[in-house]
Amino acid sequence: MSPEPAPVPYRQIVTELAGLCRARRTGTLFIATTDNQSARIGLREGEISSLAFRNQRGLEALINLRKIVAGRINFTDAVMDRGPRGDLPMTVDLLAMLGTEDPPAVVPPPPEPAPSPSPGPASPPPASSADAQLTRVQAVIEAELTEYLGPMAAVICREHIARAAAASPPHDVRQIVEALAREIGDRSKEERFRQQVLARLRER
Repeated sequence: MSPEPAPVPYRQIVTELAGLCRARRTGTLFIATTDNQSARIGLREGEISSLAFRNQRGLEALINLRKIVAGRINFTDAVMDRGPRGDLPMTVDLLAMLGTEDPPAVVPPPPEPAPSPSPGPASPPPASSADAQLTRVQAVIEAELTEYLGPMAAVICREHIARAAAASPPHDVRQIVEALAREIGDRSKEERFRQQVLARLRER
C-alpha cells in the first residue's frame, strides 16, 4: 500500500495545476487541505472546467481556494464535474487569480476575427442616466473590493453589475453592495467593505 502523500504548500499546488494545464490533461485534481477541507479542480484538455470547495462552486469556490495554506494533492483522469463551465473566466485568467506566476504558458484560444466595419458611421445610443450611475458604482465597488479579493474582484464585480444592468431601473445600489459584500466571506470584512463603499458613494 502506497504511503499517503505529504502536504505541499499552496504555491506548489498552483504550480502543479499549471503543469497539468500545459500538458493539456483531462481529469480532476483533488486537494485535501491541512485543516480538513476538500476541494477539486476539473480539467478538460488543459482548460479549467470546474472549481469546487466543499459545497461551493465556480467563483464562490475560487475565493476559498485562494485561502488554502497547504494540502495533499492527487490527480485522476476521471472527470467528476461534467456540467457547463458557467461563469468561470478563461484558464489563463484563473491561473493568474489563483496566484501562479506562469499563466502565459497556457495557450489561449486564437482571437476571433474582427467584424468588418459596417458602411456609414453609426452613432452609439446615448447612455442613460441609470447606466451612468451603474458605471460610477462599479468603479467605486471594484476599487474597494480589490482590497479584499485581489485580482478576482474585477471579474466578480462585473458579473454582479451586468446582472443589475439587465434588470429594469431604478437600480438598488444597496442591494448590489450587499451581494458583493457576501462574496468576501468574512463578517467583519464584509461590514467594513459596506461602510467604505457607501461612504465613497455618498461623496460623489
